[in-house]
Amino acid sequence: MAAKRLRTAYARPVKSRPERQSTSGWPVLQIEGLQVGVDDVREGLPTKAADHLAELLKVDRAELAQILGVSVRTLQRKAEESDRLAPAASDRLARITRILDLAIHVFGELAKASAWLTSASRALGGEVPLKLLD
Repeated sequence: MAAKRLRTAYARPVKSRPERQSTSGWPVLQIEGLQVGVDDVREGLPTKAADHLAELLKVDRAELAQILGVSVRTLQRKAEESDRLAPAASDRLARITRILDLAIHVFGELAKASAWLTSASRALGGEVPLKLLD
């Protein structure tokens, strides 16, 4: 199964696929079909984007909440109210998505990239790469 590449807010434009620009001129972030720019990150991303990333990485909501710098209860409440994440958490989410995108590029598929990001790495002194992103 071919991995679906995630386009992110920090990607360089690729000639084979034109990037949509936000009003600030930065390329857009695409998560679960949502295309958002830097302005949208500043306003806060929807909580379903965090849930989608947790699903892609095969991590639970608590682990992702810790990396995003919010409590699990905050994520639950925002999901129940269809509220948006805070700008700081949205920025972290966008950065993690970008790192996942780069890992997919390096490893060639989502499963391998996800496994690398969520497993202890000898090259990182036994640390889990995803836990270093907090």
